[in-house]
Order: sequence, then structure tokens, then C-alpha cells
Amino acid sequence: MKQRKREPLIADKVFGSQVAMGILRTLIRRDMPLPISRIAKEIGSNYVTVRKYIKLLEETNLVIVVEYGKRKLYRTNEADERIQAIKDFIQAWSKHKKRA
Repeated sequence: MKQRKREPLIADKVFGSQVAMGILRTLIRRDMPLPISRIAKEIGSNYVTVRKYIKLLEETNLVIVVEYGKRKLYRTNEADERIQAIKDFIQAWSKHKKRA
């Protein structure tokens, strides 16, 4: 059996997860660094689950850490071209839902 490359597996985890997509939607919508607790509250999930997916999003370079004193805040990595593609996807999806 041929083994799949790592990138498609990670893409499956990101796009196949309501939590990961919720994190990205929240960070894109808010357009500011947020702590995990705030992200969890906004997407209706718990801290541990959000932290797990934040780590995945950090590993894929979609989310970066912003240190604010002793606090760690998270924001989308605007230097990564995939973030703009995700923004475009979310915007197109939202427009389509409004028309339907």
C-alpha cells in the first residue's frame, strides 16, 4: 500500500475539523491576537481541545504565537499565502450561504 505524503494528511486534519476551522474563522474575523481561552469560548469548545488544534495550526505555520508579557496570544500567520486562500474560501462560502 502506497503511503500518502504528510501534507495532505495535515490538510485533512485542518479542513476536516470543525475546531480547527472554527479557530481559523475566529482569528480571521477578529483580526487580532487572542488567548486560547477566548478562542475556546467563541467557538464553543474547551481549552484542551483548542490547545490541541492550535498546536497543529502552529506546526503547519498557519497560526503564530504573539508573546504579550507572560501571556501567549495567537493570530493567523499573514505571511503564509494559505491564510489568504482560507480567507477567500470562507468569504466565498459565506456569500454562497447568503444567496441560498
